[in-house]
Amino acid sequence: MGTSEASADRWSRLHVPFPPEGETIGGGASVGGAVGHAAWIAADRGPVQRRGRSALRRARRGGRAVAKFVWSGRAARGPTRGEADVPTDRILTLDLGGSGLKAGLFAPDGTLQATASVPMAFDEPREGISEQDPAVWWAGARQALSEIAAAAGPDFDRVSGIAICGFTRTQVLLDAEGCVVRPAIGFRDARAGAEVAAALARPEFAAHPAARPFNVFHPLARLLWVAAHEPEVWSKVAWVVEPKDHLNFRLTGRVASDAVSQHWMAMATAGGSDSLAALAGIRPPALPPLFAPHAIVGRVRPSDDPVMARLAGVPVFCGANDSWAAAAGLGALAPGRAYGISGSSEVFGLIADHAAEAEGLLTLPWGDGLWQIGGPGLNGANALAWIVDRLDRSDLPFEAKLAGLLAGPRHAAPLLFLPYLVGERTPFWDGDLRAAFLGLGAGHGPADLVRAVMEGVAFHARLVLERAEAAVGRRASEVRLGGGGAASSVWNQIRADGIGREIVAMPQRQTGLAGCFAVAQVGLGLAPDLAAAIDGAGLAFERFRPDPAAARRADRLHAIFRESQGFVADVSRRLAAIDRDPSASG
Repeated sequence: MGTSEASADRWSRLHVPFPPEGETIGGGASVGGAVGHAAWIAADRGPVQRRGRSALRRARRGGRAVAKFVWSGRAARGPTRGEADVPTDRILTLDLGGSGLKAGLFAPDGTLQATASVPMAFDEPREGISEQDPAVWWAGARQALSEIAAAAGPDFDRVSGIAICGFTRTQVLLDAEGCVVRPAIGFRDARAGAEVAAALARPEFAAHPAARPFNVFHPLARLLWVAAHEPEVWSKVAWVVEPKDHLNFRLTGRVASDAVSQHWMAMATAGGSDSLAALAGIRPPALPPLFAPHAIVGRVRPSDDPVMARLAGVPVFCGANDSWAAAAGLGALAPGRAYGISGSSEVFGLIADHAAEAEGLLTLPWGDGLWQIGGPGLNGANALAWIVDRLDRSDLPFEAKLAGLLAGPRHAAPLLFLPYLVGERTPFWDGDLRAAFLGLGAGHGPADLVRAVMEGVAFHARLVLERAEAAVGRRASEVRLGGGGAASSVWNQIRADGIGREIVAMPQRQTGLAGCFAVAQVGLGLAPDLAAAIDGAGLAFERFRPDPAAARRADRLHAIFRESQGFVADVSRRLAAIDRDPSASG
């Protein structure tokens, strides 16, 4: 059995299938943990018509508690809260991103009636360390909801459902009561290098199908680090959840997650004594019940807070990670479509109707028979912000500084930029990798540097896409692009030329919120599927086609970009070795 088949087989054995049209099915396996304790599935399912039975089966296997939950039923059909004279037809959405939290209130036709944004920052005291206190997320959520309530007025009382998405590859560790035991380990964190090396040195571990890929960004690697370096903290850990799961918990009191976001953790804990976690010598925390993104996990609890009290009883849908939600919001969840989310970091992938493996790419089941081949990066708009802010130290808005720099004179000589300022995840998974300008000459000026950075980000996306296309066996019909970077028409054209594909961009920044809107629409029974929810929302897209001459030039430059990866990676590792031990010789 190949890697793809093994992955699909584990998935089918571990998870309840994604629901057929109009149904929600939730289930999950919970193995081990510091206590023999498991989360409860939402007892108040409101209008859900139960067709199956809820079951809890516990057994002792090798000294670990095993709990399994399964329930199924019809999705909520329409409003479930409020007095008869107050219609409930608004959808409240939140998108927890790497640089802040956004919230939006949608009208039934998909119009964003009110929005709010709360900036946030990770605590990154030194290279390779990235953490954030989940209390910051909850405070930001409450602030955003207060702003939405003020802007929406009486319409805030018409909320019929809430859906949240959030960044992934970030571990939130909870005790048995759902309390956070340490700051969340962020998606840029690379501290677990020694633990990864030690685990991969064990032949049985390295040969395990779930160990491909296994690196410092894998959830199990972070757990190994906590167990080794913070044993007192580790002894309290009962659950490991995603960032948006923590917000769902704060709203509902229910510990739950989604099968899309927890794929790698589920794969690492599947198989009991033969699991990847067991081979690493660790007893992992419990995996919470896993639901489809549009399943209801609970309802907003009563609260003394006047804003939260207005939401009491509203169903909260499970949601998923921000990449999945953004792809859903872009209408990209169809075979043959590629998607890109251009935020502070970029996510890029190809949607296929079958599993396919490509070196360095993540193959993930995304529900409804779809697979994502691609993955998250570490560099995107952050690289552009870096170069713009260093070339223009003025107090002008970023957009004005960017336009001014791009308007400067350009040199004819080509210039390449490898955009790995903070290492890279897909497809290299190398925390030591660093950026480089190639071909820099005395004639190059600010405009050349800025365009090279924008082009370098596009070339990296092309690198990911071409690997995915080769694995799937088909060329992407188009690239659906969203996020803050998609608001730049100049960058969108650079992407079209550099990637050699038509770019279909959503210039609005709320792709994650749009995906959450689609999730709630499906969960409430107002749309048959996610694509239909987006198609009916009337969202605006702009198309950018490759310029033939610019695309031919980009083909030549990208070939050099691709060939230079090995050399730059080798230099980066040697420099990192000096940084870690400056006194060493050789």
